[in-house]
Amino acid sequence: MKFDDASWHYGGDYPEGQPEEHGGTHIALFLKWCFIKGWAGELHMQNEPEAVQAVIDGTMSATDFLFQYCDGKLIDEMLSETGNAFAKLYYGDDGLYLADYANNFDELMYVKPEATHDFVKFSAILDARLKSGVLTKEQLKSKPWWKVW
Repeated sequence: MKFDDASWHYGGDYPEGQPEEHGGTHIALFLKWCFIKGWAGELHMQNEPEAVQAVIDGTMSATDFLFQYCDGKLIDEMLSETGNAFAKLYYGDDGLYLADYANNFDELMYVKPEATHDFVKFSAILDARLKSGVLTKEQLKSKPWWKVW
C-alpha cells in the first residue's frame, strides 16, 4: 500500500523553483518519527539498518533517506506492523496527518527543507495523536460517550 509519494506533490500545484525534495519533506518527517518509535519495517532493517540508525541519530536527513532508499514514496513495507496500523489510520485517506502538518507547518510546506522544521514540535503533535487515539476525521467528529445528549 502506498501512503504518499513526493511526486504527487511536486508533480502538481507546486511552488515554482522549489526542489523536488521539498515535496517529500512532510513524508520524511513522518518516516523519521516512525523510525524513532522503532517502527522501521523489515525492508529497511535488513537492507540498510545503518541508514535507519543514521536518520534516528540525525546524521542523515530523513529526506535524504526517503529519496535515496525509498524513491520519494512512503509504502507499507517501510514500516513495522505497529507502524502500519498507525499509518493506515492517521496517514490514510481519512487520516488527520496532512491536516495536522498543514495546521502547524503550512508556511514551510513545499518551500523549506526538513532542517527548518521544528522536529520536537512535530514529534509532540504525533505523540499526542498516538496517545489520544484520535487519528481519523471520523474519530474527530464523533462525540465521546458522555456527550451523547
